[in-house]
Amino acid sequence: MKLKRIVTFSVTLMLTAGVARAVHVWEDPGGWWTSVTTTTPNTPLFTPNELSLDLSGSYIAGERHFSKLFETNIRHGRWGGDVGLNYFFTREIGIGGDINMSDNGGKFVDQALGDLILRWPFDPTGFAPYIFGGGGRGFDPSWEWFADAGIGVEYRFTPVVGIFGDTRYMWHLKDGSSDRIFFRAGLRLVF
Repeated sequence: MKLKRIVTFSVTLMLTAGVARAVHVWEDPGGWWTSVTTTTPNTPLFTPNELSLDLSGSYIAGERHFSKLFETNIRHGRWGGDVGLNYFFTREIGIGGDINMSDNGGKFVDQALGDLILRWPFDPTGFAPYIFGGGGRGFDPSWEWFADAGIGVEYRFTPVVGIFGDTRYMWHLKDGSSDRIFFRAGLRLVF
């Protein structure tokens, strides 16, 4: 119950912070659509006060230990999907949260994670490598807490549409559980 309240509060806070920037979508939908499909010279691709939605495919596999990372067999993981929200206070510093749903026949949501994100945007190119770290809760196959750290890269076609890929290592915080390696790749929509 406490976790549900924390997640609800965090999502509400992120959405409220982005309302001022996103209000133009409702007032002038044609203007928003134009920014999706075209960009003008010298328009910054990455801005402060940026709210974005991640829609991605995912792959997650159990790990014995970080030192055994490259001994993983890809056939022992689970494919799935991931949905996330990010909010950047500045061009470089933001927070993000995501939930993962794997094809494992268990619970619908396997884990919920929250992270601090540091990115380095290269505006003329559209690329922005980033690092992130944080933690969260696993629900399937068992209830457990995780710490995570990862790296990724985003490419923006326009100021509101991009693609991304990232990977993270998740350390279990309970004895008897296995660590996890987690990959995502997908579409990022900025509001």
